[in-house]
Amino acid sequence: MELLTNPLFLLCLSIFLGQFLGRISLAKFKLGVSGTLFAGMGLSCFVYRCLVSPYVNGGRAVPAYVERILQQGLIDKAYFDFLLLLFVASVGLLAAQDVARVFRGNGVKFLILAVVITSAGAGTAYLLFRMIPGLDSRAITGVYTGALTSSPGLGVALESAAKQFADPLSQAAREAQASVGLGYAVAYPFSVITVITGIQLLPKLFRIDLGHETSTLLEHLGGREAVEPPSKSGFDILGFVSVCLIGFLVGRLSLPLGEVGQVSLGTTGGVLITALLLGSRGRLGPLKFSIDEKAMNVVKQLALYFFLAYVGLNYGHQAVTAMVGPNALLVLVGMSTTAMSILVGFLFGRYGLGLNWVLLSGAICGAMTSTPGLGAAIDATGRNEAAGGYGATYPIGLLCKVTLVLLLQQLPI
Repeated sequence: MELLTNPLFLLCLSIFLGQFLGRISLAKFKLGVSGTLFAGMGLSCFVYRCLVSPYVNGGRAVPAYVERILQQGLIDKAYFDFLLLLFVASVGLLAAQDVARVFRGNGVKFLILAVVITSAGAGTAYLLFRMIPGLDSRAITGVYTGALTSSPGLGVALESAAKQFADPLSQAAREAQASVGLGYAVAYPFSVITVITGIQLLPKLFRIDLGHETSTLLEHLGGREAVEPPSKSGFDILGFVSVCLIGFLVGRLSLPLGEVGQVSLGTTGGVLITALLLGSRGRLGPLKFSIDEKAMNVVKQLALYFFLAYVGLNYGHQAVTAMVGPNALLVLVGMSTTAMSILVGFLFGRYGLGLNWVLLSGAICGAMTSTPGLGAAIDATGRNEAAGGYGATYPIGLLCKVTLVLLLQQLPI
């Protein structure tokens, strides 16, 4: 039984099964790399139902592996942080050569797009909470931040929820925070699923010619692939780890927002922006950041598979339970919020701003701060340049969500 709850065994098994699941074709649609996410969700449900639930309130002696899962989840968060670090650093370095050209002429567009996407999500959540009776109004900021996968936004929501009471440590304040946390926990896993499937379906629904989009993007970037020989700098472990270390520190820097508190870019934002900046520079003293693309693509692909496996394993049981439980309506609100954010972002970015789909796919995920979405965008487009759009909207999207969280808590429901 302990083997079936071993984190490394489950991660590898999720990827193994996900490979077969991802190849199944339904009306010309394949899950692809996302099959790993759904395989992890299935394994999560199996482990909890068969190996964990029988010991909960069952009066039986609880094995050590069950205690670990109940306290830490199926997979320890340290795996998540490590995999996120590897994936984001590798993606940033791969896209770094083109980051300046990606921003050229599109900087204001990305800023506007981030505002539109986050506002569309907040508006959708607010309208649904107003229209659907019986929802806990205190959960709205949790659902919103979960639907847009914003952990920093959740932190602000929890802190500001407590500050609404004279005594932030009172029972009423704790109950308000619990509602916020519940909304986030219910919305988050379905947001990941909605973003991944949405990014894969949109180009098919709107008949986007990916080949044309790619050639147009490369022409805009100066035809780099046609004129530059492959990099032969090899894998510089010192440069790669330096990006991770510096990015980790940058992500922990806090931006003061007055009485609201502080917000930071987090590991994703800090490492990605550091990788893009240092990678575009090429080297810094003895440190080299122009790393062999083949080696970096291997790191990126491995990290992405394990990252998606982690998300599926840790949130699969929770997601399925929420679908059939009393919080099913919150699931519906969260999925609708995510879907509307993606759709509005696509329509506005594509037809209002005229953005290339490769960049737009990453920019939508960046405004939502969805790292799994970025993985799906790169996988669906086959282009690392999607990370340029992601990095362009991520910081603005993060700040917008913090502001909108505060607004949602003040609006009457």
